[in-house]
Amino acid sequence: MIASLSIEGLFGKFDYDITLKKDGVTILSGPNGYGKSTILRILEAISKGNFLSIARIDFSKIDCVFENNTKTSFIKNGKTMQWDEIKDINIDSIRNYSSHYISKRPYLPFVRANENWIDGRTENFISDSQNIFIEKYDDEILYCAIEKSDRILKKQQEFVKKHCGDIRYISDQRLIRIERSQTQEEPRIKEVIKELPGDLVNEINRVLAEYSSVSNKLDSTYPNRLFKTKDGIKEDDYKIKLDEANKKFEKLKEYKLVEMSLIQDYTYKEEFKAALKIYFSDFGEKYQVLEALISKLDLFSNILNNRLLFKKIEISKDKGFEIVDKDNSQRKLELDQLSSGEKQEIVLFYELIFKSKKGLMLLIDEPEISLHITWQQNFMDDLLKVAKINNMQVIVATHSPQIIGNHRDLQIDLGEIYGEKFNSQ
Repeated sequence: MIASLSIEGLFGKFDYDITLKKDGVTILSGPNGYGKSTILRILEAISKGNFLSIARIDFSKIDCVFENNTKTSFIKNGKTMQWDEIKDINIDSIRNYSSHYISKRPYLPFVRANENWIDGRTENFISDSQNIFIEKYDDEILYCAIEKSDRILKKQQEFVKKHCGDIRYISDQRLIRIERSQTQEEPRIKEVIKELPGDLVNEINRVLAEYSSVSNKLDSTYPNRLFKTKDGIKEDDYKIKLDEANKKFEKLKEYKLVEMSLIQDYTYKEEFKAALKIYFSDFGEKYQVLEALISKLDLFSNILNNRLLFKKIEISKDKGFEIVDKDNSQRKLELDQLSSGEKQEIVLFYELIFKSKKGLMLLIDEPEISLHITWQQNFMDDLLKVAKINNMQVIVATHSPQIIGNHRDLQIDLGEIYGEKFNSQ
């Protein structure tokens, strides 16, 4: 993963040396115009080996150091750029080549009605002419436009992708997603929040399918294992195991994940000690399949129910989640009835908890958007919990002092860095 980032001449003005915090979360703060969001885009572009995205940025030199002390460097000199051993790449020639590239690709029709492109292979709507090649077709254009062996470029891209690990950028625009179909002249604007309950149903069903597989395997071998078991569970251990099982059953009941019958007779019986040993062992193995999902459901519901006023979130395997009146759970609220801030919180924390893989580096731009000050003050505490449960490295770009709160130990202030260097000159 990335350990530090050094940038010289950002926007022709700023020099930054940024060492990421080792506790999992780094906060980039500073006034508007100091490059917080640009730094996130640089990190994302490096992780993808996206040369053209970096070429668009105004800088002199970028050094990205990885955790094993290897690094990759980009140097800009006028209209040429160098990426480690790949030298003298003419940026203008690549930009000019993009028009030629697009004209030769029939799957990229231009729709004059709204001055946009469509990728006919995926039916995705592309809203910005620059981003056509920068975000979607970077590799294809580079291989064609650079008069060098594509083997060298591919090797360089593989190097940075390997050392960066997985990086995901969450932009400040989270509530809508734009789609485009070849059969429609106008783009479709989808509210992301409306898709989340169904997505959670799919995630729960995926885990339950794994649970069923493990359960069936254990149940099919139960008789043989019972006959082979010589030692059983002791009475003292029985009481401990039963108490542990009761607590886990409550979680299964809370989210209605599976139908299980708990032992009703709490009296220990010596003649059943072998069966009880296998029962508790099998139950523990089955529950382990669900444990990660339950931890995420707990975190998601706890975070949101501490924020939502006069309403609460209810989770089930059939509905995913619903928003209900806190005083009358029979009264369901439509997701589009929620405030902008409530939608932001639900979408953001759903993305963080359920859509982010373990070991990921997550880049979050301006999480304070549409959030009440109280919610901003709680954001970092909740983010640290999410980072821990998913073992993630997170970089947050913000200019909100409420987001930072009492976590100044995680903060890197770009304004302070610039001020110190300016005053030392």
